[in-house]
Amino acid sequence: MLKDFMVLLSLTRNYIMSDADLCMFASNLISFLTRDLTEFEAFGVNAGAISDFEDIGNAFARLPTDNWYLGNTAIATEDKKVKADELRLALRAISLRAENKWGVNSARCKQLGVVGMNRFNDRDLLVNARNVHYIATQYLTDLASEGLTAPMLTALETLASEFESTMNAQSDAIVVRGIKSEERIIKGNELYALVTKYCNIGKMIWENSDPAKFADYLRYPTVNSRLSKPQNVRANWTLGDLAVTLNWEVVAGAATYDVYTCSVDFGLPSGTFSLLAEYVNPPQGVAFVVDKRNYYKLKAKNSSLVSDYSEEAWTEVVKSI
Repeated sequence: MLKDFMVLLSLTRNYIMSDADLCMFASNLISFLTRDLTEFEAFGVNAGAISDFEDIGNAFARLPTDNWYLGNTAIATEDKKVKADELRLALRAISLRAENKWGVNSARCKQLGVVGMNRFNDRDLLVNARNVHYIATQYLTDLASEGLTAPMLTALETLASEFESTMNAQSDAIVVRGIKSEERIIKGNELYALVTKYCNIGKMIWENSDPAKFADYLRYPTVNSRLSKPQNVRANWTLGDLAVTLNWEVVAGAATYDVYTCSVDFGLPSGTFSLLAEYVNPPQGVAFVVDKRNYYKLKAKNSSLVSDYSEEAWTEVVKSI
């Protein structure tokens, strides 16, 4: 078990593109493989293999991103902090009653051990809370004159248990994040291995016969500094429009433009993009998803080179009333 855990800790991604770009590249590659199926069959790649590749890509794309698990960890941490603050307040309330009864430097007050409580780590705070509960229970009769009651001690015990639960929840969230991160690395590497295999075949097929198709199989296409990324990308939609109007500045040396899109709930940042279509000139009327924020970005292309991605543009589309 320990050996397996150490192996997981040593996992690394075998690709330098982002997970989102890997998903998008795999999605586009499926289109190229389908287009070039006749040529690929000579290398044992048939429609079934392409379908299996698509299933692996879709499964990888559906995995929640690390931001999801990081958010869960942050929520658990916030919950723990809230409960820790409540617990410290309850401990101070009991400590103050003891100070009022016997004096701050008395042996009984020192028994409570709450001095420097703000510097306690989580485990020390929990141990201290249970210590205070035990000692205050012994002195309940003496501290009754200062307002200490049995329900207060019960509430303290409950707070300590709730705080321990939030500690465990935070620990669990951290562990789950690590496990899911490793799972994503494994699945990403599996997908990338197939991407590499099919790209190598595609480059061999088209290397000396079709530069444009050869470029389709470049995992990290050469970015030509003379082929600038599209600028001033704008997406516009008004109620009743049948398409989003997408506009951008013409790139010198570009023959076509690949438009990528993704749709998310209103107000959210973009997610995983997929290739929408290839266009020759701006502006274009492009497809959208209703009741979503629709994001778009472009790449300029010529016969052998491709630009970097443009900046994103988005518009929100609502149902007609």
